[in-house]
Amino acid sequence: MKIIHCADIHADSKFGTHFTKEQADERRKEIVDTFANMVRFARENDVKAVIIAGDLFDTKASQQKTIKKRFSYIISQNPDIDFLYLRGNHDEDVEFAYDDNLPNLKRFSKDSWTCYSYGNVNIYGREFSAKIPLSSYSELALDSTKKNIVTLHGQIADYKSKDGAPVISLPHLTNKNIDYIALGHIHDYKLSKLDSRGQWCYSGCLEGRGFDECGEKGFVLLDVDEAGGASGAVEVKFIPLAQRSIHEVEVPLTGTVDYSEIMKSISSAISKLPSKDIVQVDLTGEISEDTEIETESYEAALKSDFNFYYIRVKDKTETKIDYQKYENDVSLKGEFIRLVKETSNLSDEEKSKIIMTGIKALAGRLN
Repeated sequence: MKIIHCADIHADSKFGTHFTKEQADERRKEIVDTFANMVRFARENDVKAVIIAGDLFDTKASQQKTIKKRFSYIISQNPDIDFLYLRGNHDEDVEFAYDDNLPNLKRFSKDSWTCYSYGNVNIYGREFSAKIPLSSYSELALDSTKKNIVTLHGQIADYKSKDGAPVISLPHLTNKNIDYIALGHIHDYKLSKLDSRGQWCYSGCLEGRGFDECGEKGFVLLDVDEAGGASGAVEVKFIPLAQRSIHEVEVPLTGTVDYSEIMKSISSAISKLPSKDIVQVDLTGEISEDTEIETESYEAALKSDFNFYYIRVKDKTETKIDYQKYENDVSLKGEFIRLVKETSNLSDEEKSKIIMTGIKALAGRLN
């Protein structure tokens, strides 16, 4: 039996931070297009069920009726596929398809564990808000002779921090006859072993939305042995699907570099990226005080040369200033350096740090 595991689609995201209104509208449409492409993949590959492990929508406040209608339409046009929708922390208050006649859209409860059975394959899930009571884990009783999939939306305690969802305790889910835990909330793909029998997995999001969501995005395809029991593996395969990838590219600089050299370094670093993608260039390293960093000018030139969907340049360099050459100046800089050096209750290291910070501030070079 084939099953798709996806999550964190955030279909009605505002996209107001970086993009123009036209781009924001286009990105929202592209997210739904990607969902539709995933469903087409499901139909063409005999997928029986699509697990949506939370955050199908972004917020109740920003939810758009046209987006809801299109999701309803996509689901209605695929009656042979069950859509198992578990709401996450972003969409727990969202009402979706309650009034639509969609018998293949199935929901999970907050009150108890819900189970959908497909022969020897059982798919469990339960929605939680701020906290998962320990008693909930003991209430999850699974048949060892079945293939058991558990769906949750939340934060694995020892994985990367992301606020706003309950913490999931993996130790309380071990040795419970689980074959696969379909997780939502973390927007990167992550697969790991749970115990001698099972695995847990974050599918990540279908489309990256910001520069904290770089890299390949898509969904997980499960091939489940329908024989049941502990024998036979649940095969897991990540399927990249995003229409646009987001890249964060580091460009190291050092010493004194002029405009042309900086542009050449940036161009070399991003030359192989697809023009349809979204790019952030991070200028790093220690540069001299004679180096001028002009991010807006670089961005304008790069937009013209590469035609990326969106590109920005961030100055993350450190400026190395030879403050000793200002020490005898009859200037504010010189006066400041002499004042700090004459301070008796500071170590030489502390004096150096204070002087460097002050000189950068006076030169307008504090990042």
